[in-house]
Amino acid sequence: MILFSLDKHTTPADFLSVQRARFADCSANTQSPQVFTVAFSHNASYLSEQPQQELLAFVWLAVSCDSASNPSISVSIFPATTEHLRAIEQLAAEPEAILAYCEAANLAHVRLDLPLLLEPIYIPKPWGQEIWYTGIEARGQAAVKCDRGSLPLPWVLEFLRPQLGLAATDNLILLKILDPLAEAPYGDLYFELHEQKQEVYVVTHVDATAWPGGKGAIQLGFNPAARANYATTDDFKAGYLHAVREYEQTRRAIDDLLDRKKQELGISLSEPVAVTQVKLWLKELSQHPDNKALIDREQELKQAMDRFIALHPLEVGDVVAVPRLVPHALQHGVRVVEFQTPVYERRILSFGQKVLTQNHWDTEVALQLVDMDAEPFISPVQLAHTDSAQIQRIVNFDDFEVQRIVLKGDCQLSVSCYGLLMVLEGSVCIDDTLIASGNVALLPAQVTPQVLYSSSAVLLWAIPRSG
Repeated sequence: MILFSLDKHTTPADFLSVQRARFADCSANTQSPQVFTVAFSHNASYLSEQPQQELLAFVWLAVSCDSASNPSISVSIFPATTEHLRAIEQLAAEPEAILAYCEAANLAHVRLDLPLLLEPIYIPKPWGQEIWYTGIEARGQAAVKCDRGSLPLPWVLEFLRPQLGLAATDNLILLKILDPLAEAPYGDLYFELHEQKQEVYVVTHVDATAWPGGKGAIQLGFNPAARANYATTDDFKAGYLHAVREYEQTRRAIDDLLDRKKQELGISLSEPVAVTQVKLWLKELSQHPDNKALIDREQELKQAMDRFIALHPLEVGDVVAVPRLVPHALQHGVRVVEFQTPVYERRILSFGQKVLTQNHWDTEVALQLVDMDAEPFISPVQLAHTDSAQIQRIVNFDDFEVQRIVLKGDCQLSVSCYGLLMVLEGSVCIDDTLIASGNVALLPAQVTPQVLYSSSAVLLWAIPRSG
C-alpha cells in the first residue's frame, strides 16, 4: 500500500479534498472504493508535554447513495508506531484488507460524511463534575464514537476543519454538562465572571433532596436590595470587597487545616476530595475549640458575604444567558447543559471551598470590570411553530446562537459551517443515524441540510456565527 507523507504545508483536510475531487472525476468509470494511508504530524498544543504527535490514517472513499461527487468517507487514525508502519508496507490497497487489519489491531474507524456522535470526557471538580462533549484541553479531550471504540476529537478535526469553518487554532463551541453535588456548600460553583467568554445554561435536572419544591437557584449579579443600602455603586463595591476579604481570610485558614489532612494521607493539594471525607475532617477538626470557633466564624462570614449577591430561582427547562462581565455561580443540585465560547478565562470573586486551579481570588480586579446592570434573563424568540416542529432561539450571542427544538415530525437543518445537536428528550434520526436522549452529534456543513425526524423529541441546536 502506498503511504502518503504530508509535509507541514499540507493538512489532512487538504489531502482529503484533493482525493475526493480525483475520486469524483474517475467515479464515472469505476465504482470501486479507494483506500489511502496518510502520515502526518498533529500539533497537540493542548498537551504541554507532547506538542507534536506523529499519526497515521487509513482513508476510504466510496460512491455514496447520494452522488459520486459526494462520496462516503471513512477514516481510522492511530499513532505512527514502527509496528504499524511495517504492517502497512505489506497491506494490499483494498478495503477488505484494511478493515481486517483494523479489526486485528483493534483500530477504531468512523464515517465523516454522517453526523459524528461525540463521546464525552468526565472532569472532576471540587463542586462535582463537568462532562465535556467538545472540550479539548490538557485535562482531557472529548472523542468521536466509532465502530470498535472511539477516536480523539482533535485527531478527527484534522480532516474536517475547512468543512467546520475552523482555522488551525480555532475550537468548536464548548458544549458540556455542569453536574454539581447536591449538598450545600460543597456543590456550589465559583462566583466568577468572564471578560471574553459568553455562556448559556439550560436546566435539565433539579435534585429533589436539595430542593424539595423543585426550584433550585443560581447566584447571578448583585442583590438590588443590598445595593439600595449604599449611597453609590462604588460604596456598594467597597462594602462587598470588605465582606469578601474577611471571609477569604477565614476560608484560607480552614483550607490550610484541610490541606494538612491531605498531606498526612499523601493526597495532592490540587486533587478534589470526596465530600464525605471533607466532612469527617471538619468534624475531627471541630473537636478543638479554636478550630470550632474558626469553622463557625466561616459560616457567619459567608452568609454576610452572600447577602450582597442576587439569588435567582431555577427549574427544569429554564434558560440563563450569562453575558460577559456578569458574576454567576450555579448552586448545588442543579444540573445544566452549557454552551459557551471556547476560551478558558475567568475572574473568581469568591468560593465556599479552596480553589484548586489557582492560588488567588480576583475580587478586586473583577469589581473594576463587573457589569452591574446587565439583564441575563432574555425571553426566547419564536422562529417557527408548525404541527411538526416548534423552534425557539434561546440565546443570540455575537459568536454563536442556540435554538431549542420541540420535534413531532420532521425539520430541516442547514448551516454554513457546522452545528452541535444535543437530544434532551426522546430520540431523533438524521439519515440513517439515530441520536438517542443524552447524546450529542457534530454535523459538519456537508452533512447539512439534512432532515431530522422524530415522533417526540426535545433538542438543543447550537451554531457559530459565520464571519
